[in-house]
Order: sequence, then structure tokens, then C-alpha cells
Amino acid sequence: MASLEEVVNPYVRRSRLQPALIVALPLALATLAWFPSGILGWGTLWSLFVWCGGTALLAQIARDAGKKKESFLYERWDGKPTTRMLRHRDAPNAVILEQRHRKLATLIPGIHIPTAKEEAADPTHADQVYDACTAYLLEKTRDKKKFPLVFEENCNYGFRRNLWGMKLWGITTTIVGCVATGVLIFRTVMSGVVPSPLILVCAAMAFFLLLGWFFWFSPDWVRIPADAFADRLLSASENL
Repeated sequence: MASLEEVVNPYVRRSRLQPALIVALPLALATLAWFPSGILGWGTLWSLFVWCGGTALLAQIARDAGKKKESFLYERWDGKPTTRMLRHRDAPNAVILEQRHRKLATLIPGIHIPTAKEEAADPTHADQVYDACTAYLLEKTRDKKKFPLVFEENCNYGFRRNLWGMKLWGITTTIVGCVATGVLIFRTVMSGVVPSPLILVCAAMAFFLLLGWFFWFSPDWVRIPADAFADRLLSASENL
């Protein structure tokens, strides 16, 4: 079944499905707080949801949300991470840059890596060459067993990009979760009963997740694994 494949595929599960589930988590917490005795019934409903392809749909929603906003990230970062690391003007280490340029020139038939002067004279064309180098490396490093570090950082980047891409949805569901658990706590206290630990934990989780949406999940947060993935991808050229 397509839904089972989506769950089993490590990249899809980690970078697409998990962000979507985090967005839906506050609603699940609120439901658990309000109806703790119905957890078995909700488990059956979730099984039906998975069987009908619901997880595949969630994964696609997360992927689309992240992809739509990726161009904004690249504009904010002044280009793709791999492109920046291949530029003469942006590379953090000139020696490593020279080694990577020399390796790419031998790997890719017919390609000419721009010199510093050529890049300065025509930066747009230079970026197109660097993008072509990136595309080549992506195709050659798809084997996650041979290039585990590239795969790991790709998953990390995909997870953060897609989660950040769903930020508006996440804030909305988390506010709903906070309000729902807050109302339940208020009703419980007003009835003279101490809220159960389950209710308090659900409310606390929703609240801290809301803080995360406002203060943690940001383009700078996404950039950390994006740069790490770019560095691992370029370093992998030495093994090709």
C-alpha cells in the first residue's frame, strides 16, 4: 500500500511525515486531555487513517509546504547553501574550495569551474555552473548506505524546512490545543477538583510547542542543517 511505503521510507518518514505529525500534535494532546478513556477508540481511528493513505497525504502536505517556501530561504541566505560554498566570494576556506573545484572539474565532463575573476564578471552564470555541480552530486550520492552522512543531513534539513514551512498551520493548531486544554483546566479547578497529571502534561506540551513556533522554528534554525548538508554533499565528491 502507498501509505505503508510512506511510513517505511526513512526520508519520507523523518523529513515529511514527522513535521506534519508535530503540527497535528496539539490537537491530539487536547483530545487526549478531554477524552482520556477513549484512547483505544482513537487508536482504531488512527489505524484506519493510515490504512486509507492518510499518512501519505500528511507527508505530501508537509513536503509541499516546505518546497513552496524554499525559494524564500534561498533568497534570505543569498543563494542555495551548496552554491554559496562553491563561490569564491563566500567560501569559508579558500584551500578547501580550490580542492573541491579541482575535483568537480575532473568529475563532470565538459564543465568549466569559473575563476574568481570570471565569477565576479558574471555571477549569475557562475551560480548556474555551481547549481549544475550540485545537481550532479545529488544524483551520484543517492545511495544512503554509501553516503550515510549526506543522507542524515538531508533528512535533518528536510525535517526543519518542512516544519518551518508549516509554521502558520502549526501556530494555529497549537493555539487551539492551548485554549482547549486551558479551558479544561479552568473547568476542572472551578468544579473543585485538582487537574490530573495527564491534563497538566498535555497543556504544558502544547504551551512549550507554541513557544517553539514563535521563538525557535525560524529560517536561521533551518539554515543550520542546510549548511551541514551542503558541506557533506560537497565533501562526498572526494569519494566519487
